[in-house]
Amino acid sequence: MLPLGVLFDMDGTLTDTEKLWFQAETELIAELGGDWQPGDERELIGLNLHDASALLVNRLKLDISPEDFGRILTDRVTELGRRHGMPWRPGAYELLDLLRNLDIPSVLVTASMRRFAQLTLGQAPVGSLEFAVTGEDVVRGKPDPEAYQRAASLIGVEPRDCVAFEDSVHGLNSARRAGAIAVGVPLNVDISDVPGVILIDSLEQVDEDFLRALMR
Repeated sequence: MLPLGVLFDMDGTLTDTEKLWFQAETELIAELGGDWQPGDERELIGLNLHDASALLVNRLKLDISPEDFGRILTDRVTELGRRHGMPWRPGAYELLDLLRNLDIPSVLVTASMRRFAQLTLGQAPVGSLEFAVTGEDVVRGKPDPEAYQRAASLIGVEPRDCVAFEDSVHGLNSARRAGAIAVGVPLNVDISDVPGVILIDSLEQVDEDFLRALMR
């Protein structure tokens, strides 16, 4: 059998936008007098915006509230996305197209704000990613399971009947705790130690046979 739904993280999974986040973080932190070095961003990958903003503001002692930091950061990264485009990861666009042809609903499950997620939603194949759960839609962001539970409910199925693709420890734990079949597609962080996860090198490996095998 095929999954009843396929749930996708955005940043680092469907789109290679982590570099846009790092650019926006670096510029904003420098303006606020903080010290931010390459590699420091790895701890934030997959973390919800509220917790990531609070972590940065508190650790770097920035003279700004976490709420304002998150808002400005989202404005910056959204502008970068509009300017440079949302770069699809290998196989991502093709997989969304396959799911549409198989009549399997797909849902975007992202910690990013909807105005940034809309850039990906607008570029996805027509008939795919018709639902989205963003950072505004949940009380508790990743790694809490709420986002994936909500995503499954939007298409009227149970998380256990869904496959979730993620690139981060926080995201995989969120999907796994919700009960979804969690598939890790590594990019910038090591996810090999997350228990109960299937690892693949690329979304290019995912076809109909692969999806059926997951459900067995």
